[in-house]
Amino acid sequence: MSSQTVANVVPWRSGLLSELPGVAHALTGRVEGLGLADGNVAFSAPRDKADAWAMRRHWCAASDFEADRLVTLGQIHGADVHRVSAAHQGRGARPGSEHLGLGDALVTADPGPVLMTLHADCQPVLFVDPSRRGRGPAVAVAHAGWRGTVANVVGQTLALMMAAFGTRPADVHVCLGPAIGPCCYEVGDDVARAWHDLAGVDAPSALARANGRRHFSLRDANALLLARAGVRADHLEVSAICTRCEGERWFSHRGQGAATGRFGAMIAVADGGSAGW
Repeated sequence: MSSQTVANVVPWRSGLLSELPGVAHALTGRVEGLGLADGNVAFSAPRDKADAWAMRRHWCAASDFEADRLVTLGQIHGADVHRVSAAHQGRGARPGSEHLGLGDALVTADPGPVLMTLHADCQPVLFVDPSRRGRGPAVAVAHAGWRGTVANVVGQTLALMMAAFGTRPADVHVCLGPAIGPCCYEVGDDVARAWHDLAGVDAPSALARANGRRHFSLRDANALLLARAGVRADHLEVSAICTRCEGERWFSHRGQGAATGRFGAMIAVADGGSAGW
C-alpha cells in the first residue's frame, strides 16, 4: 500500500489501484486526538458537523482532493446504486447540503466529482474501469455491510457500470479495503441463511464456526460475488486489515460502539486541475 502525509494524517491507498492512470482514491482513518472525534468525517449524530467538515477538508487536502467536490449518499445498508454526473459534485459535501439520495454505491465516468462512502466495519469496495475501451476511466465506490453483501451491492454496482458506461467486468480493477474481519464478525443464523440463499454451494467459503459461533467474512463473500460477476482474480486486491483489531487506526462499530466515528472511502476521475482532481 502507498500513502502520502499532510499534517498528521496518512490516507490509505491500494497498491493495485494506485498503478492505474487517470484516477485517484484514498481512505481516511482514525487518528487519536485529531479534531473533536479522532478524524471522523461523518455528519450524523452524535458527531459534531462543523468538526466533521473540518476533518473532510483536512483528509481531502492530504489526498489531493477538493472537499467541495465530494458526493455522498444517505446509506441504507442495501444495494441501490446511483450514477453521478459532474453537475452533482458537492451534493452532501458540506453540513446542511443535500446528499444525492438513499443508497450504498456511487458510479461516475465524469471528471470532477469525488465519490465517498462512510464506514465503521462495513466493507469499502473501490472499482476502476481503466479505459472503457479507449473512452477514459470510470470509477465507483460501494458500502457493503452484511445486508448490502447479501443483496449483492457489488454485482449491482458492476451492472450499472456496464449499462451506463459499457464497462466489461473483466476489465475492472477492484479493491476491498479495510473492514471488520471474520475473526471479529460474529453473526446470527439470519445472516447465514441470507448468505446461503445468495451464494448456494459456495456459501461456506465466507462462513466459519469458532467456539460454536458463526463468523462471516465480508471480504471473502464480496470477493466471491465479484468473481461470479466476471472480475478477474489478478484485478482484485483484498486488504487483510480488520478494523476492530486495528481500532487505533480505524473506526469500528463493533469495537468502539455506535457513537464512534466513520472513515471515508473516496475515488474520482481526473479532471486536469492543478492537483489532477
